[in-house]
Amino acid sequence: MYSAKVVSLQLKELERKNSPCFSTGPVGEDLYHWEAIITGPKGSPYENGVFKVDIHFPLDYPFAPPRVMFKTKVYHPNVNTYGNIFLKMLNPTHFRTNNSINDVLTEIHQMFTAPQIGEGHFFVEEIARIYVEDRAAFETTALAWTVEHA
Repeated sequence: MYSAKVVSLQLKELERKNSPCFSTGPVGEDLYHWEAIITGPKGSPYENGVFKVDIHFPLDYPFAPPRVMFKTKVYHPNVNTYGNIFLKMLNPTHFRTNNSINDVLTEIHQMFTAPQIGEGHFFVEEIARIYVEDRAAFETTALAWTVEHA
């Protein structure tokens, strides 16, 4: 199956690159179900946080994006209360076959310091409003959630 080959190759790429920002791999023997650990970026309210992410690859991957969700509770404009992540690159209309899981996890890590809340993006409206209008209040709440949950 083509998707299994692509997922296997991307796993080898991740092992070779060994990112300091995240680690990931299959859950047990299921090549299509992974768990990732993303560390909060320095200088952000997520610093020192350890965030668990669940990844499910569809059988038609890389022609469709993986389903990626936070298992750790996180206060962020691009993450809803169920852990769903709203990033443009994870949207089926924007996902490209050359977007690797390394790209996806790098984008999620970068999202901690650069939320996608522009026009045409999906986001949690109330958290985005606080982020734009009162950054100090946003950072205080994000830090408190990070300390409590991550």
